[in-house]
Amino acid sequence: MEKLYEQMNFILSGGALKLLMDFLTPRVGTALVTHPGDSDLEIIDAVGVQTTELILYGWAPKAAAVFPVRPIGEKFEVSQAPFEGEWPWIVRIRGISWAFYIFLREKADDDLLRDLKPYAGFLSLWQDHRQIEDMDKRLSHLSYTILATKNTLASIFEPMPLDYYAAFLTDVVRESLFPHSISIFRDNGRSLAFLEGDERTPPPREGIYAQNILSAVPVFTREDSSPYEMVMPIADESERLFCVTEWDRKPMGETLNFMELIGELARCALSIYRLRAESGKKKLQISSESFTIFSLAAGISALSKQKNRKGVFLLTADIFREISEAGECFLVIWDKEKAGYIPAACLRQDLPVSFEPLLLTIPPIRKAQEERKFFFDLSKTDISELMAPPWPEMSAMRYIFPVWTDDLLAGFMALSAGTPLPDEIKLAALRIAGQFAALTLSKVPE
Repeated sequence: MEKLYEQMNFILSGGALKLLMDFLTPRVGTALVTHPGDSDLEIIDAVGVQTTELILYGWAPKAAAVFPVRPIGEKFEVSQAPFEGEWPWIVRIRGISWAFYIFLREKADDDLLRDLKPYAGFLSLWQDHRQIEDMDKRLSHLSYTILATKNTLASIFEPMPLDYYAAFLTDVVRESLFPHSISIFRDNGRSLAFLEGDERTPPPREGIYAQNILSAVPVFTREDSSPYEMVMPIADESERLFCVTEWDRKPMGETLNFMELIGELARCALSIYRLRAESGKKKLQISSESFTIFSLAAGISALSKQKNRKGVFLLTADIFREISEAGECFLVIWDKEKAGYIPAACLRQDLPVSFEPLLLTIPPIRKAQEERKFFFDLSKTDISELMAPPWPEMSAMRYIFPVWTDDLLAGFMALSAGTPLPDEIKLAALRIAGQFAALTLSKVPE
Protein backbone atom coordinates (compact mmCIF):
# COMPACT_ATOMS: atom_id res chain seq x y z
CA MET A 1 0.00 0.00 0.00
CA GLU A 2 2.84 2.36 0.78
CA LYS A 3 4.34 1.72 -2.66
CA LEU A 4 0.94 2.28 -4.29
CA TYR A 5 0.56 5.58 -2.42
CA GLU A 6 4.02 6.71 -3.54
CA GLN A 7 3.20 5.83 -7.17
CA MET A 8 -0.12 7.71 -7.06
CA ASN A 9 1.48 10.70 -5.38
CA PHE A 10 4.19 10.68 -8.05
CA ILE A 11 1.62 10.62 -10.87
CA LEU A 12 -0.60 13.32 -9.32
CA SER A 13 2.39 15.58 -8.65
CA GLY A 14 3.41 15.72 -12.32
CA GLY A 15 5.08 12.33 -12.70
CA ALA A 16 2.48 11.45 -15.35
CA LEU A 17 4.45 13.59 -17.77
CA LYS A 18 7.69 11.74 -16.99
CA LEU A 19 5.97 8.40 -17.57
CA LEU A 20 4.78 9.71 -20.94
CA MET A 21 8.29 10.77 -21.91
CA ASP A 22 9.73 7.41 -20.76
CA PHE A 23 7.16 5.72 -22.99
CA LEU A 24 7.82 7.91 -26.06
CA THR A 25 11.64 8.00 -25.98
CA PRO A 26 12.33 4.43 -27.21
CA ARG A 27 9.33 4.40 -29.61
CA VAL A 28 9.67 7.59 -31.67
CA GLY A 29 12.66 9.16 -33.29
CA THR A 30 11.75 12.78 -32.64
CA ALA A 31 8.85 14.45 -30.86
CA LEU A 32 7.76 17.70 -29.22
CA VAL A 33 5.36 17.54 -26.29
CA THR A 34 3.46 20.81 -25.91
CA HIS A 35 0.66 22.32 -23.87
CA PRO A 36 -1.62 25.22 -24.97
CA GLY A 37 -1.30 28.57 -23.24
CA ASP A 38 -3.74 31.12 -24.69
CA SER A 39 -2.81 31.35 -28.38
CA ASP A 40 0.66 29.82 -27.96
CA LEU A 41 2.02 26.34 -27.33
CA GLU A 42 4.46 25.82 -24.48
CA ILE A 43 7.13 23.18 -25.16
CA ILE A 44 7.16 20.86 -22.15
CA ASP A 45 9.68 18.29 -23.34
CA ALA A 46 11.26 16.86 -26.47
CA VAL A 47 12.58 13.57 -27.82
CA GLY A 48 15.56 13.43 -30.20
CA VAL A 49 15.66 17.13 -30.96
CA GLN A 50 17.23 20.23 -29.40
CA THR A 51 14.82 23.13 -28.91
CA THR A 52 16.06 26.71 -28.82
CA GLU A 53 12.66 28.11 -27.96
CA LEU A 54 10.26 27.25 -25.17
CA ILE A 55 7.16 28.74 -26.79
CA LEU A 56 5.65 28.22 -30.24
CA TYR A 57 3.96 31.57 -30.74
CA GLY A 58 0.52 31.45 -32.36
CA TRP A 59 0.53 27.66 -32.82
CA ALA A 60 -2.36 26.76 -30.48
CA PRO A 61 -5.22 27.65 -32.89
CA LYS A 62 -3.31 26.06 -35.78
CA ALA A 63 -2.95 22.79 -33.88
CA ALA A 64 -6.58 22.77 -32.79
CA ALA A 65 -7.81 23.53 -36.30
CA VAL A 66 -6.53 20.26 -37.80
CA PHE A 67 -8.83 18.18 -35.58
CA PRO A 68 -12.57 17.94 -36.13
CA VAL A 69 -14.75 20.05 -33.86
CA ARG A 70 -16.83 17.67 -31.77
CA PRO A 71 -17.56 17.15 -28.09
CA ILE A 72 -15.46 14.68 -26.20
CA GLY A 73 -17.38 11.48 -25.49
CA GLU A 74 -15.19 10.05 -22.74
CA LYS A 75 -13.10 11.32 -19.86
CA PHE A 76 -10.15 11.58 -22.24
CA GLU A 77 -9.24 10.64 -25.82
CA VAL A 78 -6.21 10.13 -28.06
CA SER A 79 -6.39 11.11 -31.76
CA GLN A 80 -4.02 11.88 -34.64
CA ALA A 81 -4.17 14.37 -37.52
CA PRO A 82 -1.83 15.57 -40.27
CA PHE A 83 -0.07 18.91 -39.86
CA GLU A 84 2.29 20.90 -42.07
CA GLY A 85 5.90 21.94 -42.22
CA GLU A 86 8.64 20.43 -40.08
CA TRP A 87 6.15 18.37 -38.03
CA PRO A 88 3.73 16.63 -40.42
CA TRP A 89 1.76 14.78 -37.71
CA ILE A 90 0.12 15.68 -34.39
CA VAL A 91 -1.18 13.39 -31.70
CA ARG A 92 -3.67 15.11 -29.42
CA ILE A 93 -4.38 13.87 -25.91
CA ARG A 94 -7.29 15.83 -24.48
CA GLY A 95 -9.85 15.94 -21.72
CA ILE A 96 -12.89 18.17 -21.25
CA SER A 97 -10.87 21.25 -20.27
CA TRP A 98 -7.27 20.38 -21.10
CA ALA A 99 -5.09 19.14 -23.99
CA PHE A 100 -1.54 18.11 -24.89
CA TYR A 101 -0.16 18.08 -28.44
CA ILE A 102 2.64 15.69 -29.45
CA PHE A 103 4.31 16.76 -32.72
CA LEU A 104 5.83 13.87 -34.74
CA ARG A 105 7.84 13.63 -37.94
CA GLU A 106 6.44 10.17 -38.70
CA LYS A 107 2.85 9.00 -38.46
CA ALA A 108 2.07 7.08 -35.27
CA ASP A 109 0.80 3.55 -35.98
CA ASP A 110 -2.25 2.01 -34.36
CA ASP A 111 -0.18 0.15 -31.79
CA LEU A 112 1.47 3.35 -30.61
CA LEU A 113 -1.89 5.13 -30.32
CA ARG A 114 -3.34 2.16 -28.43
CA ASP A 115 -0.39 1.99 -26.04
CA LEU A 116 -0.61 5.75 -25.43
CA LYS A 117 -4.04 5.46 -23.81
CA PRO A 118 -2.86 4.37 -20.32
CA TYR A 119 -0.45 7.30 -20.26
CA ALA A 120 -3.25 9.57 -21.42
CA GLY A 121 -5.18 8.23 -18.42
CA PHE A 122 -2.28 9.20 -16.15
CA LEU A 123 -2.32 12.70 -17.68
CA SER A 124 -6.08 12.84 -17.09
CA LEU A 125 -5.66 11.94 -13.41
CA TRP A 126 -2.93 14.57 -13.09
CA GLN A 127 -5.00 17.30 -14.75
CA ASP A 128 -8.09 16.43 -12.70
CA HIS A 129 -6.01 16.64 -9.54
CA ARG A 130 -4.58 20.01 -10.61
CA GLN A 131 -8.07 21.34 -11.34
CA ILE A 132 -9.27 20.18 -7.92
CA GLU A 133 -6.28 21.86 -6.28
CA ASP A 134 -6.94 25.05 -8.25
CA MET A 135 -10.61 24.92 -7.33
CA ASP A 136 -9.73 24.45 -3.65
CA LYS A 137 -7.41 27.45 -3.82
CA ARG A 138 -10.07 29.54 -5.56
CA LEU A 139 -12.73 28.51 -3.05
CA SER A 140 -10.38 29.28 -0.18
CA HIS A 141 -9.55 32.65 -1.71
CA LEU A 142 -13.23 33.32 -2.40
CA SER A 143 -14.13 32.42 1.20
CA TYR A 144 -11.46 34.80 2.45
CA THR A 145 -12.60 37.64 0.19
CA ILE A 146 -16.23 37.12 1.28
CA LEU A 147 -15.10 37.38 4.90
CA ALA A 148 -13.06 40.48 4.05
CA THR A 149 -16.08 41.99 2.27
CA LYS A 150 -18.29 41.32 5.29
CA ASN A 151 -15.79 43.02 7.60
CA THR A 152 -15.40 45.90 5.14
CA LEU A 153 -19.15 46.49 4.91
CA ALA A 154 -19.31 46.89 8.68
CA SER A 155 -17.02 49.92 8.59
CA ILE A 156 -16.74 51.46 5.13
CA PHE A 157 -19.93 53.50 5.51
CA GLU A 158 -18.97 54.90 8.90
CA PRO A 159 -18.38 58.69 8.77
CA MET A 160 -14.67 59.49 8.86
CA PRO A 161 -12.36 62.23 7.55
CA LEU A 162 -10.86 61.66 4.10
CA ASP A 163 -7.37 60.78 5.39
CA TYR A 164 -8.80 58.18 7.80
CA TYR A 165 -10.98 56.85 4.99
CA ALA A 166 -7.95 56.47 2.68
CA ALA A 167 -6.01 54.68 5.45
CA PHE A 168 -8.95 52.30 6.01
CA LEU A 169 -9.23 51.54 2.30
CA THR A 170 -5.48 50.89 2.10
CA ASP A 171 -5.66 48.42 4.97
CA VAL A 172 -8.63 46.59 3.42
CA VAL A 173 -6.91 46.05 0.06
CA ARG A 174 -3.52 45.24 1.61
CA GLU A 175 -4.87 42.71 4.14
CA SER A 176 -7.40 41.12 1.77
CA LEU A 177 -5.51 40.83 -1.54
CA PHE A 178 -1.81 41.16 -0.56
CA PRO A 179 -0.56 43.39 -3.40
CA HIS A 180 3.15 44.13 -3.63
CA SER A 181 2.38 47.81 -2.92
CA ILE A 182 -0.61 50.14 -2.68
CA SER A 183 -0.72 53.93 -2.91
CA ILE A 184 -3.70 56.29 -2.90
CA PHE A 185 -3.49 59.64 -4.69
CA ARG A 186 -5.89 62.59 -4.56
CA ASP A 187 -6.71 64.67 -7.62
CA ASN A 188 -6.87 68.42 -6.96
CA GLY A 189 -7.89 69.23 -10.53
CA ARG A 190 -4.37 70.18 -11.62
CA SER A 191 -2.15 67.35 -10.37
CA LEU A 192 -2.15 64.26 -8.18
CA ALA A 193 -0.93 64.32 -4.57
CA PHE A 194 0.06 61.32 -2.44
CA LEU A 195 -2.52 60.66 0.26
CA GLU A 196 -1.98 57.24 1.86
CA GLY A 197 -0.18 53.88 1.56
CA ASP A 198 3.30 53.21 0.21
CA GLU A 199 4.74 56.63 -0.53
CA ARG A 200 5.84 57.18 -4.11
CA THR A 201 6.04 59.96 -6.68
CA PRO A 202 2.53 60.81 -7.97
CA PRO A 203 1.95 59.84 -11.61
CA PRO A 204 1.36 62.66 -14.13
CA ARG A 205 -2.26 63.76 -14.52
CA GLU A 206 -2.82 62.21 -17.93
CA GLY A 207 -4.52 59.17 -19.40
CA ILE A 208 -6.94 57.59 -16.95
CA TYR A 209 -5.96 60.14 -14.30
CA ALA A 210 -7.32 62.99 -16.46
CA GLN A 211 -10.56 61.36 -17.63
CA ASN A 212 -13.70 63.34 -16.81
CA ILE A 213 -15.92 60.28 -16.36
CA LEU A 214 -14.55 57.51 -14.13
CA SER A 215 -16.00 54.15 -13.12
CA ALA A 216 -14.85 52.01 -10.22
CA VAL A 217 -13.49 49.31 -12.57
CA PRO A 218 -9.78 48.43 -12.06
CA VAL A 219 -7.64 49.22 -15.10
CA PHE A 220 -4.19 47.77 -15.85
CA THR A 221 -1.65 50.46 -16.63
CA ARG A 222 1.23 47.97 -16.85
CA GLU A 223 0.49 44.33 -17.71
CA ASP A 224 3.35 43.16 -19.90
CA SER A 225 5.72 42.26 -17.06
CA SER A 226 6.12 42.20 -13.28
CA PRO A 227 5.44 44.27 -11.27
CA TYR A 228 1.98 44.55 -12.83
CA GLU A 229 0.28 47.88 -12.12
CA MET A 230 -3.45 48.37 -11.72
CA VAL A 231 -5.41 51.59 -11.02
CA MET A 232 -8.80 51.66 -9.32
CA PRO A 233 -10.55 55.07 -9.62
CA ILE A 234 -12.81 56.17 -6.76
CA ALA A 235 -14.73 59.30 -7.69
CA ASP A 236 -17.90 61.14 -6.80
CA GLU A 237 -19.06 64.73 -7.41
CA SER A 238 -16.55 66.27 -5.00
CA GLU A 239 -13.55 63.91 -4.73
CA ARG A 240 -11.35 61.96 -7.13
CA LEU A 241 -9.07 59.32 -5.63
CA PHE A 242 -6.88 56.78 -7.43
CA CYS A 243 -5.86 53.53 -5.73
CA VAL A 244 -2.67 52.36 -7.49
CA THR A 245 -1.58 48.78 -6.77
CA GLU A 246 1.43 46.76 -7.91
CA TRP A 247 1.48 42.94 -8.06
CA ASP A 248 4.18 40.31 -8.41
CA ARG A 249 1.66 38.09 -10.24
CA LYS A 250 -1.00 39.47 -12.54
CA PRO A 251 -4.32 39.56 -10.62
CA MET A 252 -7.22 37.74 -12.25
CA GLY A 253 -10.68 36.35 -11.49
CA GLU A 254 -11.85 36.84 -7.92
CA THR A 255 -9.18 39.47 -7.23
CA LEU A 256 -10.44 41.74 -10.02
CA ASN A 257 -14.06 41.16 -8.97
CA PHE A 258 -13.25 41.97 -5.35
CA MET A 259 -11.33 45.11 -6.36
CA GLU A 260 -14.29 46.27 -8.47
CA LEU A 261 -16.68 45.59 -5.58
CA ILE A 262 -14.48 47.49 -3.12
CA GLY A 263 -14.13 50.35 -5.60
CA GLU A 264 -17.90 50.64 -6.05
CA LEU A 265 -18.47 50.47 -2.28
CA ALA A 266 -15.80 53.13 -1.76
CA ARG A 267 -17.43 55.39 -4.37
CA CYS A 268 -20.83 55.01 -2.71
CA ALA A 269 -19.25 55.68 0.69
CA LEU A 270 -17.66 58.89 -0.59
CA SER A 271 -21.03 60.08 -1.91
CA ILE A 272 -22.74 59.24 1.38
CA TYR A 273 -20.04 61.09 3.36
CA ARG A 274 -20.50 64.13 1.12
CA LEU A 275 -24.29 64.08 1.51
CA ARG A 276 -23.93 63.69 5.27
CA ALA A 277 -21.51 66.60 5.43
CA GLU A 278 -23.78 68.79 3.31
CA SER A 279 -26.77 67.79 5.44
CA GLY A 280 -24.81 68.57 8.61
CA LYS A 281 -23.80 71.99 7.29
CA LYS A 282 -27.39 72.69 6.30
CA LYS A 283 -28.64 71.72 9.74
CA LEU A 284 -26.00 73.94 11.37
CA GLN A 285 -26.97 76.79 9.06
CA ILE A 286 -30.66 76.38 9.85
CA SER A 287 -29.89 76.13 13.55
CA SER A 288 -27.72 79.26 13.36
CA GLU A 289 -30.38 81.18 11.44
CA SER A 290 -33.04 80.12 13.94
CA PHE A 291 -30.83 81.22 16.81
CA THR A 292 -30.21 84.58 15.12
CA ILE A 293 -33.92 85.24 14.54
CA PHE A 294 -34.80 84.15 18.08
CA SER A 295 -32.09 86.36 19.58
CA LEU A 296 -33.20 89.32 17.45
CA ALA A 297 -36.86 88.89 18.45
CA ALA A 298 -35.99 88.56 22.12
CA GLY A 299 -33.66 91.58 21.94
CA ILE A 300 -36.19 93.84 20.22
CA SER A 301 -38.83 92.81 22.75
CA ALA A 302 -36.46 93.65 25.61
CA LEU A 303 -35.42 96.98 24.02
CA SER A 304 -39.03 98.10 23.73
CA LYS A 305 -39.35 97.81 27.53
CA GLN A 306 -36.31 99.92 28.43
CA LYS A 307 -37.04 103.17 30.31
CA ASN A 308 -33.60 104.84 30.30
CA ARG A 309 -30.73 105.37 27.90
CA LYS A 310 -28.17 103.44 29.93
CA GLY A 311 -30.36 100.32 29.78
CA VAL A 312 -30.76 100.75 26.01
CA PHE A 313 -26.98 101.07 25.58
CA LEU A 314 -26.12 97.96 27.60
CA LEU A 315 -28.89 95.87 26.06
CA THR A 316 -27.94 96.92 22.54
CA ALA A 317 -24.34 95.91 23.17
CA ASP A 318 -25.51 92.58 24.58
CA ILE A 319 -27.75 91.89 21.54
CA PHE A 320 -24.87 92.58 19.15
CA ARG A 321 -22.46 90.42 21.13
CA GLU A 322 -24.89 87.49 21.32
CA ILE A 323 -25.93 87.50 17.66
CA SER A 324 -22.39 88.01 16.33
CA GLU A 325 -20.70 85.74 18.92
CA ALA A 326 -18.11 88.49 19.42
CA GLY A 327 -15.71 88.28 22.33
CA GLU A 328 -15.91 92.06 22.87
CA CYS A 329 -18.10 94.90 21.62
CA PHE A 330 -17.88 98.68 21.91
CA LEU A 331 -20.81 101.09 21.44
CA VAL A 332 -20.34 104.76 20.46
CA ILE A 333 -23.27 107.22 20.16
CA TRP A 334 -23.94 110.83 19.18
CA ASP A 335 -24.49 112.95 22.28
CA LYS A 336 -26.58 115.98 21.35
CA GLU A 337 -25.93 117.91 24.60
CA LYS A 338 -22.15 117.41 24.45
CA ALA A 339 -22.11 117.90 20.68
CA GLY A 340 -19.90 114.95 19.92
CA TYR A 341 -19.53 111.19 19.73
CA ILE A 342 -18.89 109.39 23.02
CA PRO A 343 -18.60 105.73 24.18
CA ALA A 344 -21.81 104.44 25.73
CA ALA A 345 -21.06 100.76 26.54
CA CYS A 346 -18.30 98.17 26.37
CA LEU A 347 -18.88 94.43 26.97
CA ARG A 348 -16.44 91.54 27.16
CA GLN A 349 -17.94 88.04 27.41
CA ASP A 350 -21.29 89.38 28.73
CA LEU A 351 -19.63 91.54 31.39
CA PRO A 352 -19.45 95.36 31.32
CA VAL A 353 -15.92 96.74 30.98
CA SER A 354 -14.88 100.20 32.21
CA PHE A 355 -13.78 102.72 29.58
CA GLU A 356 -12.72 106.36 29.33
CA PRO A 357 -15.69 108.50 28.15
CA LEU A 358 -13.54 110.43 25.70
CA LEU A 359 -15.64 112.85 23.67
CA LEU A 360 -14.96 113.22 19.96
CA THR A 361 -16.08 116.79 19.37
CA ILE A 362 -17.02 117.02 15.72
CA PRO A 363 -20.17 118.15 13.88
CA PRO A 364 -22.79 115.43 13.58
CA ILE A 365 -22.05 113.15 10.65
CA ARG A 366 -24.77 113.19 8.03
CA LYS A 367 -25.06 111.14 4.85
CA ALA A 368 -27.70 110.91 2.21
CA GLN A 369 -29.39 107.51 2.06
CA GLU A 370 -27.54 106.39 -1.04
CA GLU A 371 -24.17 107.29 0.59
CA ARG A 372 -24.66 105.40 3.85
CA LYS A 373 -22.72 102.28 4.73
CA PHE A 374 -24.13 99.76 7.16
CA PHE A 375 -21.04 97.57 7.59
CA PHE A 376 -17.26 98.09 7.75
CA ASP A 377 -14.59 95.39 7.81
CA LEU A 378 -11.59 97.30 9.19
CA SER A 379 -9.17 94.82 7.58
CA LYS A 380 -10.46 95.95 4.18
CA THR A 381 -11.92 99.44 4.63
CA ASP A 382 -11.27 102.46 6.82
CA ILE A 383 -13.80 104.16 9.13
CA SER A 384 -11.84 107.39 8.85
CA GLU A 385 -14.20 108.42 6.07
CA LEU A 386 -16.70 108.89 8.90
CA MET A 387 -14.41 109.87 11.76
CA ALA A 388 -10.97 109.47 13.30
CA PRO A 389 -11.70 107.46 16.49
CA PRO A 390 -9.70 108.56 19.57
CA TRP A 391 -10.74 105.60 21.74
CA PRO A 392 -8.05 103.00 22.66
CA GLU A 393 -10.70 100.24 22.69
CA MET A 394 -10.96 100.58 18.91
CA SER A 395 -7.50 99.00 18.45
CA ALA A 396 -9.00 95.59 19.26
CA MET A 397 -11.99 95.97 16.94
CA ARG A 398 -12.56 94.44 13.49
CA TYR A 399 -16.16 95.06 12.37
CA ILE A 400 -18.17 98.31 12.50
CA PHE A 401 -21.99 98.59 12.25
CA PRO A 402 -23.10 102.25 11.80
CA VAL A 403 -26.55 103.16 13.15
CA TRP A 404 -28.45 105.79 11.15
CA THR A 405 -31.52 107.83 12.10
CA ASP A 406 -32.78 109.68 9.07
CA ASP A 407 -29.57 111.17 7.65
CA LEU A 408 -27.67 111.32 11.01
CA LEU A 409 -25.01 108.85 12.17
CA ALA A 410 -26.56 108.18 15.57
CA GLY A 411 -23.62 105.95 16.55
CA PHE A 412 -21.96 102.66 15.76
CA MET A 413 -21.27 99.23 17.25
CA ALA A 414 -17.74 97.84 16.99
CA LEU A 415 -17.00 94.09 17.30
CA SER A 416 -13.62 92.68 18.25
CA ALA A 417 -11.14 90.87 16.05
CA GLY A 418 -11.66 87.08 16.02
CA THR A 419 -15.40 87.46 15.60
CA PRO A 420 -16.75 85.09 12.92
CA LEU A 421 -17.56 87.00 9.76
CA PRO A 422 -21.34 87.57 9.87
CA ASP A 423 -23.36 85.90 7.11
CA GLU A 424 -26.22 87.65 5.31
CA ILE A 425 -28.80 86.63 7.91
CA LYS A 426 -26.66 87.93 10.79
CA LEU A 427 -25.81 91.12 8.93
CA ALA A 428 -29.49 91.82 8.37
CA ALA A 429 -30.32 91.00 12.01
CA LEU A 430 -27.56 93.29 13.34
CA ARG A 431 -28.70 96.10 11.07
CA ILE A 432 -32.28 95.71 12.32
CA ALA A 433 -31.09 95.62 15.93
CA GLY A 434 -29.10 98.82 15.46
CA GLN A 435 -31.95 100.67 13.83
CA PHE A 436 -34.42 99.56 16.50
CA ALA A 437 -31.97 100.65 19.21
CA ALA A 438 -31.78 104.09 17.59
CA LEU A 439 -35.58 104.25 17.46
CA THR A 440 -35.78 103.25 21.13
CA LEU A 441 -33.23 105.93 22.12
CA SER A 442 -35.37 108.58 20.48
CA LYS A 443 -38.28 107.65 22.72
CA VAL A 444 -36.61 107.39 26.14
CA PRO A 445 -35.74 110.45 28.22
CA GLU A 446 -32.23 111.90 28.09
